[in-house]
Amino acid sequence: MAKDISYKEASLRLDEILRYIEGENPDVDELFKLVQEAVELTKLSRNRLTEADKQFEALMASLDESSK
Repeated sequence: MAKDISYKEASLRLDEILRYIEGENPDVDELFKLVQEAVELTKLSRNRLTEADKQFEALMASLDESSK
């Protein structure tokens, strides 16, 4: 799993995985690999959201400081 994919790319891939699992009824081995990939994409997405939240908080704090 490439860690340099964007949040949007990860989200789109998660949607693809979900649609495939729901529509194609993959065998157990394929299902396991897909779930593994989905877990990694979810972790990556969560980390990206956490970092974005920290950056937004820092920006807002700098706004508060500059208005004093």
